[in-house]
Amino acid sequence: MKKWISALVVFIAVIIIGTIVYKNVTSPPVGVNQGEQAPGFELPDVDGENMSLSDFEGDFVVLNLWASWCEPCIREFPVLDQVHETYESDGVNVVAVNMTTTERRPEDAIEFLDENPVTMPIVFDEDGEFADDYPPTDGMPTTYFINEDGIIVDIVVGEVTEEMLEERLQPFV
Repeated sequence: MKKWISALVVFIAVIIIGTIVYKNVTSPPVGVNQGEQAPGFELPDVDGENMSLSDFEGDFVVLNLWASWCEPCIREFPVLDQVHETYESDGVNVVAVNMTTTERRPEDAIEFLDENPVTMPIVFDEDGEFADDYPPTDGMPTTYFINEDGIIVDIVVGEVTEEMLEERLQPFV
């Protein structure tokens, strides 16, 4: 009887270990590197309503980190908005995250948006929690390309152009 119990315990242990290994091998790790599962977030938009990455589940997301003092961010803003308008109906969403904790004054971002209205969703990292998960260590702007499964498929540090965006989106639209 002890042999059967020992064999059963070993069998159950093998199943549990196999399941853990399978899940770790088949699910990419969460992180902000290419090939990793994009970390989730929930941030307020311009109206104070919370928006999260999961709101775009099943869609391709172009996630752009910006600040109103950042010259390349300002130059690429109209391009990002145009891409959003062009491809939103194809399941591509451009979401611009203002790195509010880097602004000289929190209201600078709102003043910038008042002077430069856009249709793409804008959210605000007011407390820096988003920056903890998506650190702009290599500078701003930074743009993440997140596929329909939530995997980061490309990252651009620095200003994006219309041509760069089109090239990166073509395989997904």
